[in-house]
Amino acid sequence: MEQNVKFIDYYEVLGVWPTADGDAIKKAYFKLAKLHHPDVVGESGGKDGIDFKLINEAFAVLSDPVQRRAFDEKLKRKTGTPAERREADKRSAQLSYDQARAAMRANRYDKAAVLLKAAIKYDDSNPSYLSWYGFSLGVLRTQLHDARDACKKALEMEFYNADFHANLGFVYMQAGLAKTAMECFEEALKWDPDHPVALRYIKGGKDSGKGVPMSPGRDAAKPKPSSGGGLFGFLKKNDKPAKPSGPVKKVALRSRPANGKPPRKG
Repeated sequence: MEQNVKFIDYYEVLGVWPTADGDAIKKAYFKLAKLHHPDVVGESGGKDGIDFKLINEAFAVLSDPVQRRAFDEKLKRKTGTPAERREADKRSAQLSYDQARAAMRANRYDKAAVLLKAAIKYDDSNPSYLSWYGFSLGVLRTQLHDARDACKKALEMEFYNADFHANLGFVYMQAGLAKTAMECFEEALKWDPDHPVALRYIKGGKDSGKGVPMSPGRDAAKPKPSSGGGLFGFLKKNDKPAKPSGPVKKVALRSRPANGKPPRKG
């Protein structure tokens, strides 16, 4: 009997992508509710044939994490052949990455981290998703072990990518491991001697013993995910980086006083 029941795509009902976050789903629901509520269109039926009960049903499922996961699994089984599902997953991953890139430009790294995690869920074969997910976690100073692992995995896929080495260096800098971070920036310069971010970090570390986190410019160019791209790739050589969205702790390297003797304790 269940085979005769027509499958309804709740994402299509609300007009959102499967990668949409909770805020986007809620926003789409309220927009549709205002248009199709019985108080507006009467009891005869929704506007343009859209059933208000179906809108409520879609929102109830997609706004609940448990029900949404179950629906996503059902949606995968209902959508085409395995090859078609893989292609659909890649499209969803790319969409999440594009949205994450826009979020990073706006210094919304919290949103970017969620979107990049979704991109990895749909397609874990793209190293760009992994590296910039790690970077976003680094900016947020959270889950730094996961950030490191994601950046390292990206480098296993593209060891020649200077941006990815710089990303890993940034994560180490955020963790207070300045020496290890500098090694990553030096490795980035081996692959790209003019890499702007690695050069700035190396110069800052040598001159002042500090790591200065970099952010993308707002008028950044669109990167190519398949070839690395990403946040550091947004920076042009003459661009000034935007200020980070939150307070940044400076990591100072220890240095001896001018007399060459170590400072006394106490």
